[in-house]
Amino acid sequence: MKRTIIILLIAASIAVTLYINQTKQLIPPDVKLLIEQTLLDDPLFPARPVWWSDDKILALGIVPDGISGDVAANKACELLTGRSLPVSGLLIEIYDVVKIQKSDDWGLLGSAKCL
Repeated sequence: MKRTIIILLIAASIAVTLYINQTKQLIPPDVKLLIEQTLLDDPLFPARPVWWSDDKILALGIVPDGISGDVAANKACELLTGRSLPVSGLLIEIYDVVKIQKSDDWGLLGSAKCL
């Protein structure tokens, strides 16, 4: 009996996961390009986004000249929401682009979730 209940719970969790993955809305490619261009227009973000992850995380590279990663991530959110782009729930992660280029050091400087 316990075995049957465990199997049913596993099957239910798989079904819920598949349903959520099928119904989530992805950011269209043209909107991604607009998001990237909006960020590139600001001198704080000198490089194209490092990577997108499942349209839930956007990693950005900065040159941290006296600015914290959290402040930079919040500024990115402000820029995007100011242009009324659909970024609600998007997590912005900030990395040092110079360290990535020189030593492949992906140390997270800071992050913020756009509201």
